[in-house]
Amino acid sequence: MGGRGKGEGKSDSSKQEAASLLTDKGYKDAVDEMAKATVVKPTDLDEKSIKYLDFLEANGGRSIEGIQHLQKSLESLTRDHVQHWPAYVYKILKSFDQKAYEAMKLSEGKRVRPPRTAKDPSAADKEKNVGKFPVSNFSFNAAAPAFVPGAAWGSALAAAPVPVGVEVGESPPR
Repeated sequence: MGGRGKGEGKSDSSKQEAASLLTDKGYKDAVDEMAKATVVKPTDLDEKSIKYLDFLEANGGRSIEGIQHLQKSLESLTRDHVQHWPAYVYKILKSFDQKAYEAMKLSEGKRVRPPRTAKDPSAADKEKNVGKFPVSNFSFNAAAPAFVPGAAWGSALAAAPVPVGVEVGESPPR
């Protein structure tokens, strides 16, 4: 029995389960139209996406608008553009109405995850790091001797030339 490696999709039973989730939905025709117009398959709508569409339908009848938003967002994409379609579809659906998404999460008794931010440190983080390297006021020693590869370090050793063929730190042959 083979696993679900790259290039292998869902099993037939899980495809049937995903398709059966849409059977009694008022927005099933809109999903079918979207599947014809884009590369999205109806099986790319997982339970979370369908739960969100159900919430939109129950709270304002906006599920078809959400599907139209999804269709418009996916018009120019190819199937190879996305690796995990169910997660991508859900992300786009959430962006349709962020307030409705937060209301759905709160109605389920779950906390709303804040959006991920860029790794740009905030002003508070910058203030916390004042005085720490590399943020501190650092300056190079302008009077330091120039580095010469192969030359010995230190004042006494730096004055003595190293004979050719002798490694630094070895004594020359006698």
